[in-house]
Amino acid sequence: MSEGTTSPALEPEPAPLPDDDDIHREIFLRLPPLPSSLPRASLVCKRWRRLLSDPDFLRRFRAHHRAPPLLGFFADEDGDIEFVPTLRRPDRIPSARFSPPRRDGAGYLSFLGCRHGLALFADHARLEAVVWNPIAGGQRRVPFPPGFNGEHVYKGAVLSSSGDGHVHGGGPLTPSNWYWCIVLPGVLVRNQVYWVLFGTSVDNLEIDLDIIEFDLDRQSLSVIQKPDTNDPGLQALRTEDNKLGLATLSKQGIQLWQRETNSDGVGRWVPLKTIELDKLRAISPSMRICPATILGFDEDNNAFFICTNMGLYMIQLESLQFTRLLDGDPFTAYYPYTSFYGAGLGVDRAEVSNNA
Repeated sequence: MSEGTTSPALEPEPAPLPDDDDIHREIFLRLPPLPSSLPRASLVCKRWRRLLSDPDFLRRFRAHHRAPPLLGFFADEDGDIEFVPTLRRPDRIPSARFSPPRRDGAGYLSFLGCRHGLALFADHARLEAVVWNPIAGGQRRVPFPPGFNGEHVYKGAVLSSSGDGHVHGGGPLTPSNWYWCIVLPGVLVRNQVYWVLFGTSVDNLEIDLDIIEFDLDRQSLSVIQKPDTNDPGLQALRTEDNKLGLATLSKQGIQLWQRETNSDGVGRWVPLKTIELDKLRAISPSMRICPATILGFDEDNNAFFICTNMGLYMIQLESLQFTRLLDGDPFTAYYPYTSFYGAGLGVDRAEVSNNA
């Protein structure tokens, strides 16, 4: 080294990254809530599997993502119930994985609806409601009320009353943490359930029941008039403001409404926006769109489903994005099923009482 020169200062070595379990958990929380995410990560090493299968972490994972993914639909074709997956590989759930409960002896089970990761059936032979957890594979049976024979049960609702409002594969099915009621299809908004009842006639007298509200706290029923419209195909929904909404179907498209209440407690319907079904042609421009049918509403992802001759579509309310889920012209009833799923990690091993 020549005289008068100094050697460059040695740069300090970077500090090693912390390698504790808490850091790993925070990273794992940000994995997408798809069925393959946690199981694939758990294959890296035993340590990762231990962290990912921890029940406390799984509860945090569900709470972090809040809205569970749409895994598919339960299709009811004249009592023949089948799970129809909608995700692509590697997240696609095989149809056989969600085999519905078998009926006991004579009679039949009718599929009534899904909510909070649970499904509801009516056993018409035993006069029982059957609450089924497809993820865990367990079920609980509840007798119909005295004097109720279940002859005219068409749809139903099953509601979780757990702290986070969801079951989704975790937690036991006990009488203290869920409600059930047998009614027409509805939507849960805050702590009220709403059902759209279609008009009928008795002895040539037209009866229009509009919308029924059931308050879970007060255990009371009230009636809300629908908007002043003759459009068919009404669907109750939850708006972006967490208020009662309504979708009405017309030749022009789908009109969205929101229920507003003034300071005097008087409610009125306010039109929000119109969804033009012509946007579906951007997906399949060569196909002609026949009149659509509103099939249901996904409360977890704030989306509803319409059926046309082009297939089954999901429309997300915030973005108004159209997603094709199934091709063809289905002539059956579809019930969207959303839940967190992680086969092999304990997510599907929840303790579920079986009183069958």
